[in-house]
Amino acid sequence: MLKQIVIHRILLLFPNAIAHKCMLMLMFILVLGVIYFTSKGHTKFSFSLRNRIAKKQGETSPTETELRIKEILGRLDQLIPPRPFTHEDTTTSATHSTATILNPRDTYCRGDQLDILLEARDHLGRRKEYGGDFLSKIGVEMMKNFNSIKVLPCNKSENIKKKCQIGMKNPSPSGYTLERSWISAFCKQIKFNTMQDISDCLKMKFIYLLGDSTLRQWMNYFLKVVKTLKYFDHPGTGFFKTHVLLDIERKILIQWKKHSHPFVTEKLYSVRNEKYIQQEIDQVPGDDDMVIVITLGQHFRPFPINIFIRRAINIQKAIKRLFLRSPGTKVILKTENTREIHENTEMFSDFHGYIQNLIMKDIFVDLNVGIIDAWDMTIAYSTNNIHPPDYVIENQIGMFLNYIC
Repeated sequence: MLKQIVIHRILLLFPNAIAHKCMLMLMFILVLGVIYFTSKGHTKFSFSLRNRIAKKQGETSPTETELRIKEILGRLDQLIPPRPFTHEDTTTSATHSTATILNPRDTYCRGDQLDILLEARDHLGRRKEYGGDFLSKIGVEMMKNFNSIKVLPCNKSENIKKKCQIGMKNPSPSGYTLERSWISAFCKQIKFNTMQDISDCLKMKFIYLLGDSTLRQWMNYFLKVVKTLKYFDHPGTGFFKTHVLLDIERKILIQWKKHSHPFVTEKLYSVRNEKYIQQEIDQVPGDDDMVIVITLGQHFRPFPINIFIRRAINIQKAIKRLFLRSPGTKVILKTENTREIHENTEMFSDFHGYIQNLIMKDIFVDLNVGIIDAWDMTIAYSTNNIHPPDYVIENQIGMFLNYIC
């Protein structure tokens, strides 16, 4: 109404028709200018408000994430410098390389440290002048002529170690195998030898397994060993749908969900309601009786490493948010394991897994989480299978039970 009065008065001051048109055009431009600057100011205000809300929720700017990815890549480049070669003869040769036990003894005590000097040479017998070689697969060939080492159970440090618990730092090496049992090098383990022991530990626990099929193997093991657990036919499509095990009487729930893409498989699976691991964690309320187990790696091997780094960083942020709203929730990371290398070596080689394993340790080093070192376990057992046998899964779950009970 006010605008109409103003326009009417202006027209009275300028009775000429041309003047009327000019004034109307001037007013039109003025109105457009006011609308533009008002909306621009509103946009700035909205953007500023969104930024403040995001900061309160613990989110970081994309630039901060990019800088962190660049920093991690820089550290990796220092560990593994680029060394292009023009001929195979200049690469590392297991036949010409040597491994020597330093200060050898006739007998060792269980848990003692064995120091080995590894001298890498190329196919022409020349000593390598730089590091960064990936040697886990040639160790057996290099050491095949060694005499057996006698190990006795005489080390009293086993009685000094503290019980395994979440938050303990995982040294290198993290453990060793003895008669198909995994012996932790940094904590004292409790044996869960019977179904009753395992069932008592799982009682009133809500366990969420998030990852790939190497973690789904746990579901098969639990179902086979704990007879009171029953498979719940969760709605879904294909082999990779959500799997659920229930024991109503003891109030046990164990659930496995696959991580989102990249997920390399020839089998059918549904992407309906699919979420990234960090999104799954954000939807969990958390509780003192809740446990989340995460594994990540095998399906990322064929892709650029920055994709894996970004995903690991996002999961770390989600875990931090979880601890803020529920400090009592237990989180355990199962590292990826070694696998067979008879096909698609360039894409799925354990070299990629080794790099990803270093990245996971770098990103999660300061978080209060438990670590199940499936990488070291499968190297020690020399399984060379993406899906290790049951006795390896049993030892992974043994460490898991030590962390939660």
